[in-house]
Amino acid sequence: MCDHACVLARGQLTAHRYVGLAGSVALAWSAFQVGARPGRADADGLPSLAQTPAVLIFVAGLVTLTAAWWRIGVVTTRPGGASLTGRWMLVTAALWALPLLVAPPLASRDVYAYACQGAVLAAGLDPTAVTPDALPCPWLDSAPLVWRDAPSPYGPLFTLLSAAAAAVSGGNVAVAVGVLRLVALAGVLLATGYGRRLARACGVNTARAAWLGLAGPTVAMHAIAGAHNDALLTGLAGATLAVAIARRGIVAGVLLGLAAAVKITALVALPFAVLLLVPAPRAWRRLLRPGAIVVATTALTYAALAVPTGLGLGNLRGLVRAGELVQWTSIPTAMGMSVGYALRAVGFDAGHDSGTGYDAAVAVARVAGLAAAIVAVVAVWLMAWRSPSDRIRLAVAGTGVAFAVVALFGPVFYPWYALTPLALLAVSTVDEKVRVRLAAASAVLAFLILPDGTGLAAGTKLVGALAVTTAVVAVAVRCALRRSRTAHRNPPTRSTATGL
Repeated sequence: MCDHACVLARGQLTAHRYVGLAGSVALAWSAFQVGARPGRADADGLPSLAQTPAVLIFVAGLVTLTAAWWRIGVVTTRPGGASLTGRWMLVTAALWALPLLVAPPLASRDVYAYACQGAVLAAGLDPTAVTPDALPCPWLDSAPLVWRDAPSPYGPLFTLLSAAAAAVSGGNVAVAVGVLRLVALAGVLLATGYGRRLARACGVNTARAAWLGLAGPTVAMHAIAGAHNDALLTGLAGATLAVAIARRGIVAGVLLGLAAAVKITALVALPFAVLLLVPAPRAWRRLLRPGAIVVATTALTYAALAVPTGLGLGNLRGLVRAGELVQWTSIPTAMGMSVGYALRAVGFDAGHDSGTGYDAAVAVARVAGLAAAIVAVVAVWLMAWRSPSDRIRLAVAGTGVAFAVVALFGPVFYPWYALTPLALLAVSTVDEKVRVRLAAASAVLAFLILPDGTGLAAGTKLVGALAVTTAVVAVAVRCALRRSRTAHRNPPTRSTATGL
């Protein structure tokens, strides 16, 4: 039976659910006023004085939604508190999503770029070679400026879905956006269904997993309101791992091929899917057959979508264009920017945002970042491979870490890139302290972009770059000191020191 404290906690949960709904309604209202509405991309920038009240309502709504979500997490972890069921949490997440589903996009204009790239394919042209401004796209003025004359960086599956959205819209941008939002919602539903399977397989409470991975502000802002294709990537990546756990290698390869046909970064999950297909105890030779199956089916699935459409791997050109953006939200880019600013301070470079030394520092830091990401992913995979127990959980968590590393150490990082690693880590994290840190990161990411899609990172380059660089150096020093103290407390024996 539930005692008085438990009844009180249940009442608090219900109150937080509807406080969060009020925050979501406020966000939806602000989307109609200062959101990423059609036809206003040229006006991107800091809001005008006249827009300030609506922006404040946006901030208040986001704070309210985030606070309600956070308090639900607190109430359900408090000793003697009410237990949280997965169904209750999913209903709450759906309730919070409803107002955002019928509002204009928030915090990004990428969905208009998706529609324009789809319109190019619907017209019989290759969006990885022909840019939207050459068509022209009927909604070109709504797309972000950077994507109007840039090739599509997305795979053939998502490009086909975008083309379908453009084709059925009849020239109505609201219909095109609605269809693409349904695609993102389908990704969330996939992540929900397969996420429950992954959580059970990893020994994680499904309600806590849903709280962190599906109900948080980052999901509301960027999967539901922003309709980013990372939502579909998340669902397909989760499905791939869940099917791999069931030892269905061909199906896992097909799903992974579909995920790669959304965004090519999905391939980071491939080695972990292979790992899940190999029963313990493991030997290196046992990787060959399942590895060959997954690689072959992944490649064939991608080719089945790419070859008939003529899209191939042309989306890699779009990835190069995306990497031209310089923002401190990417760790290596931030460190390169800091070095560039230091060079400018000593008179090595002239100019405001670029220069020989500045550009070179950013380029070198990005190459180093990609190298570090590769090393980190390999290390995470080896850690999961060598684990004598808890193999499934470590493989799923390793996939989440790998996605996070590739996102954070890539040339550019946007908050919606966190959707996939957050969902996978939510279903595989058992340490409550780590879960709280992930939740805090999710909350912070939701506040990095203004409602019309203007990123705060664009206006805080110097401060942001120095802050990220300082944080990285501080973490490195702390880790070095901790290792030094550990070595001092546990000195190596003579045989260890001499390598015997």
